[in-house]
Amino acid sequence: MGLDHTDFLLIDALQHDAAQRLEDLARVVQLAPSSVYERLRRLERDGVIQRWTVDLDAAALGLSVLAYIGVRSTRPCSKLLPALEAIPAIEECYSVAGELSLLLKVRVPGTPALLELAEQLRQIPGVEGTETTIVLKTQIDRPIALPKPVLPKRAKARGAEAT
Repeated sequence: MGLDHTDFLLIDALQHDAAQRLEDLARVVQLAPSSVYERLRRLERDGVIQRWTVDLDAAALGLSVLAYIGVRSTRPCSKLLPALEAIPAIEECYSVAGELSLLLKVRVPGTPALLELAEQLRQIPGVEGTETTIVLKTQIDRPIALPKPVLPKRAKARGAEAT
């Protein structure tokens, strides 16, 4: 599926504020709201837009500690997933190359809960050990950097190539 310049403009506008009305998005891309609606449905259908969500302030919800936990395992990652999916504090789970098998992004209320989570992870059969890194401050948090769309080349003006 090819994305055109208008698709990239819509995606960029939504990444910065997904709560915009169709009318506002239509103004950005200079299309009718109905055309914007159809494009958004196509982007969803084609899997470019995977979900609509809300960014929350974790600290305001009592989850003030963000950490990454590396997991060393003797079992395949797929065998660990059911146990990991049952732990709500795990926001993201990545299979990684290198000495670690998995990298987990976790959020908990405080360091005692983080310690408890690390102990819980080590109880999962096949988990050999964990390495925890606590995030002190998020320095950069931005949407996916969109590639520059390839715009069609315009034909040279008549007579311009004769000079």
